[in-house]
Amino acid sequence: MKKIEFTEEEIQVTIQLIDIAIKSGGLNVAEAGAVLAKKLGSHLQQASPEQPKEFADEATDFEVVEDKD
Repeated sequence: MKKIEFTEEEIQVTIQLIDIAIKSGGLNVAEAGAVLAKKLGSHLQQASPEQPKEFADEATDFEVVEDKD
């Protein structure tokens, strides 16, 4: 087995790329992508006690902006 070292930022970007692939490929890639994302995400959770935004319980892909009118 070979080891590859990633920074936290590289792991976060990789998880984002997996998310994009799942959204693009649908069910065909969902299981494989979910397994990889969980493995990568578990290393982020070990490194910092805060849960990454991608795995938050109520995470969304959009930002809520209050109407100023």
